[in-house]
Amino acid sequence: MEYGAIKLLTSESGFEDIERLAGNKGKSLYLLGNNGISVPPWIILGTDVFKCYRETAGLDKAIAGLLQNFNADNAADIAAQIQNTVLSTPLPETVGTLVKNALTSLGEGPVAIRSSGKEEDSKDFSFAGQFDTYLGIEGLDDILLHVQKCWASVYSERSLLYRHRHNLGFANVDIAVILQRLITADLSGVVFTVNPASGSADELVISAVYGLGEGLVSGLVDADTVVVDKRNGALISQVIGEKAQQVGPNGNISDVPAEAQQQLSLSSENIQAICASAKQIEQNFKAPQDIEWCLQEGRLWILQARPVTAFKEESKGDFQIWDNSNIIENYPGIVSPLTFTFTQNLYSKVFREYCRLLRIPEKQLKEMDGFLGSVLGYMNGRAYYNLLHWYKLVGTSPFYNLGHKMLEVQMGLDESLDLAACQEKIKPYQTDSRLEYLWIRALSGLMFFWYFFTLKRQVRKFRAAFYQLYGTFNAIDYKELPADRIYAYSKQFEQAIIAHWGIMISLESSIGLPYGLLRLLIRRWLPDAPDWLEVAVIGGIHDMESMGPALEMAELASYARQNPEWERIIGQTPAKQCSQALAEAGADAFLAQVDAYIAAYGYRSNNELKLEEPDLREEPGVLFDMLKVALATGAREQNASAAHERDLKALLDKGLNPVQRLLFNIVLGKVQSAIQARETVRFCRSRTFGVFRNMYRAIGNDFARHGLFEDGRDIFYLRLEELKGCFEGTISTREIKPLILQRKADMDVYRTMKALPPRFVTFGSVFGWLQKWSNTDSEQHESHAADDDSRELRGTPCSPGFVEGHVQIVQEPGEFTGGILAAYRTDPGWVAVFPFAEALLIERGSPLTHAAIVAREVGLPTIVQIPKLTQMLKSGMMIRVDGHSGTVTILD
Repeated sequence: MEYGAIKLLTSESGFEDIERLAGNKGKSLYLLGNNGISVPPWIILGTDVFKCYRETAGLDKAIAGLLQNFNADNAADIAAQIQNTVLSTPLPETVGTLVKNALTSLGEGPVAIRSSGKEEDSKDFSFAGQFDTYLGIEGLDDILLHVQKCWASVYSERSLLYRHRHNLGFANVDIAVILQRLITADLSGVVFTVNPASGSADELVISAVYGLGEGLVSGLVDADTVVVDKRNGALISQVIGEKAQQVGPNGNISDVPAEAQQQLSLSSENIQAICASAKQIEQNFKAPQDIEWCLQEGRLWILQARPVTAFKEESKGDFQIWDNSNIIENYPGIVSPLTFTFTQNLYSKVFREYCRLLRIPEKQLKEMDGFLGSVLGYMNGRAYYNLLHWYKLVGTSPFYNLGHKMLEVQMGLDESLDLAACQEKIKPYQTDSRLEYLWIRALSGLMFFWYFFTLKRQVRKFRAAFYQLYGTFNAIDYKELPADRIYAYSKQFEQAIIAHWGIMISLESSIGLPYGLLRLLIRRWLPDAPDWLEVAVIGGIHDMESMGPALEMAELASYARQNPEWERIIGQTPAKQCSQALAEAGADAFLAQVDAYIAAYGYRSNNELKLEEPDLREEPGVLFDMLKVALATGAREQNASAAHERDLKALLDKGLNPVQRLLFNIVLGKVQSAIQARETVRFCRSRTFGVFRNMYRAIGNDFARHGLFEDGRDIFYLRLEELKGCFEGTISTREIKPLILQRKADMDVYRTMKALPPRFVTFGSVFGWLQKWSNTDSEQHESHAADDDSRELRGTPCSPGFVEGHVQIVQEPGEFTGGILAAYRTDPGWVAVFPFAEALLIERGSPLTHAAIVAREVGLPTIVQIPKLTQMLKSGMMIRVDGHSGTVTILD
């Protein structure tokens, strides 16, 4: 249908016009329909319509003028100006007539309005989530408005920044708009023509929910999942999701009847029809497909199909995902065998105790032992999370779809798991019947909410019990005790700690669930709020125990400044000699303060959870390195955090009505209480590891005194079960020394090996995968600094503020001498230097890590998850940090 120089694209249009003007989503619809697949009626306003609109209204010149000085700093402002210009510019009569005729052709009723970019879903750039879709739109005026909104989405902040980061330029930015009859679906879902969880090309995976598919895409609804043998149509497995709610045509959410929740939403006929259509689409497109479908009164409609990454032939066997996004904060670099196995042992026992407290039956607990004992992986001497096992653990708590999403936020994962495709893979346990499953879920949910709503009481009880145990076992002088007696103490301490620690695992969900709700409230009630609000709003947590080291370090520096001679000695004397030099200068009162700091925070040190690493009690010189920084730079103004809190309060007061503000504050208070409790418990964790470190060092030294080890530190080259075997008679004495020698050689090799990627997937034997990795050309794995002229980096904003200054890239906190602190990763032992930095930049991490939380409390502008930070920046560079937008600009 042509109207002057522009035309409507339909199923009758020529393929050349479709390929040139319809965008990739539109092209997919055209090909589906022309291959005999049932797709809802559609008409497309091609990219030429958008071009006609811009040219007729004179928008091209205005937009080009606004984009002329575009950069990451002003992206939000420029995007808002362009979008306002597009939305406020009247549509030419020609375009209005075109849309009116399109609606006449489609017939009456609500429509779905979807953007279809020419670059969207291309092999090089996905533009995932960059453009907009609107459902259930009716009436000519409203539809015209939403067509303009689709066009305006091309110039959203996210879209412009995406183009900017990928050097795509802003010329010839075009988009098509699909007008499609909205199907009032009874059921909706996706089907994969290859099993994403196993890589099997012989299996189809179907996920289904009641109502529209938005419930599945958003994670609101827990879907049914069915796995079907592609060759013969046989049902391989099925998982019945809770499906407690459904999304209606206008986006309204309603409850699903209890009976429907408990049964499989798909009939055998539905499954056969979906499988037949999916196989036909895969055959037509000659590649595995990710297909969106819906059913209305038994009729199957295909809404969209896109290719999925092809699985290689060797990608067979058990599918596992390994990621070090969060664990690198506490276990960076090479980790000793004792540290790894000790941590794995504690994780396994504490998680099992947590699940027992949730009243999960012993039968299911025994099944869960299979993954609780392997939530960590030891990869070429480095620690990784076995992510699928963590998803399983989250699945024991209520609202686990939201829990899975928040796990990704809390861990700082760069990629989300396709929950629908992997639902069977991440189910924590099996049951004999649906009724048994629902009973376990109900009972564990009830227990979870009991602990959730009594959180403060539970933490008080834990803290009282912990410090009684800590006081007892930390007071023992292990240095002169025989090894067997120390080992007995270690077993007593472990058993007592685990009995109290299990319920504290609920703290992660106690943060994740209300924080997930808080994010939803912000997006719904404050849609125009800046990106940093979701993170900055959880600041202002007062009396947080983990702030102690930062505050006390500032106090120590202030005390030292009172005596110029003390300040000179600390500034000019090598750190390891500072204590003696100060003693000779008569600084007994100051050294008493140093001893008090070490007594209180000696276990909160760099790499504090690595047992092989010394703490401040063993190497107090590290404390003097940090004092040098404190004296050279001075602490940040303590009213910075208060100023941020005032700005946040003003923003919330302006954007929320009284009822919304009340509800918002209730949810926010729950998040803050949970974070404060978690930081308290993690401080206890630091002290727990400190006591075990003392025990194991003393055992090693005793073995060395008796000639069993060459050196007391040899103990860290043994695995925990091997160390236990030395006392329980389960290992040959002839094995120990050769094992230690071999492990020392292994650790040396690991330090020279190519670094594994932060995230990778294995199929089948992990050992075999690692062998293949190690034998490939090193150039395939090297990460090179960007070779473009980009002067900007972007990450996740954690604490607002603007700073210009010189950056210093460091690997350890003691190396920092002032300016903007930048690092690949940090851990809790770094917080003592935070008050003396101008800003904080971290390549890895997440907004909810310890470092990010403390940085917010001291008012330190902070950005995390900055790709290639330590490659793009060099110490001494002049940079600008924008903690509001999460951008770093190189000024040199």
